[in-house]
Amino acid sequence: MYQFIFAGIRRTDLTNRIQKIRITADNEHTARKAFAKEFILILAGKINLKNTVKNNRTLGGIYA
Repeated sequence: MYQFIFAGIRRTDLTNRIQKIRITADNEHTARKAFAKEFILILAGKINLKNTVKNNRTLGGIYA
């Protein structure tokens, strides 16, 4: 599973305001399919949700 981040402009919006859209899907095609009728989409990012906990790089406390 991935989280896809899109910059989108609503097709019916005459002011062309850009909106940030996030969706969780298995692939980019499925993610785009959910919003394609309503938005013109540009891919801004893709986050792998399976490895986010395992690759947590937060450092523990520093002990003196």
